[in-house]
Amino acid sequence: MPKRTQIISPDAYPALLPKGVGGAVARLLRSPEMAERGAKVLEEQGDSLRQAVLELVGALENAGQDHAATAAAAHEIRGLAGSAGLASAGRIAEGLCRYYDQVAVLALRPDAAIVELHVSAIARAARHQDEASRMSDKVAKELAVLVQHKLTEINTP
Repeated sequence: MPKRTQIISPDAYPALLPKGVGGAVARLLRSPEMAERGAKVLEEQGDSLRQAVLELVGALENAGQDHAATAAAAHEIRGLAGSAGLASAGRIAEGLCRYYDQVAVLALRPDAAIVELHVSAIARAARHQDEASRMSDKVAKELAVLVQHKLTEINTP
């Protein structure tokens, strides 16, 4: 017998901050000083963040036909690449994640050629940042058009 989902009403959530402090915390988090501190931390951690993305790119390339592993690595790259200064790789990974989401909704097997094109573009964008940043928007858009064409083809009887 399947477990029943229990819905918890918002007023039953525990308070994370004392009453009256939330507004002050929100203002602090939106302050220019906090943005500057965050930018400084990202700058200081830039090399280790880029290294983490490159390790994920290696995992992505080594996943082969394991689509669950490919999707997981793409998801991590999508989330981390922007903070690592590799926005191009992140945008392309976002496209691959959207493709996997749509294929899952349609209960289909991912097209290996589409996945490989995305994997290659992500790897190139992460490893060759200067060239990739100039071309990334175009590559991401063209891959999105390819994905949309493929999904339309699948959905057309």
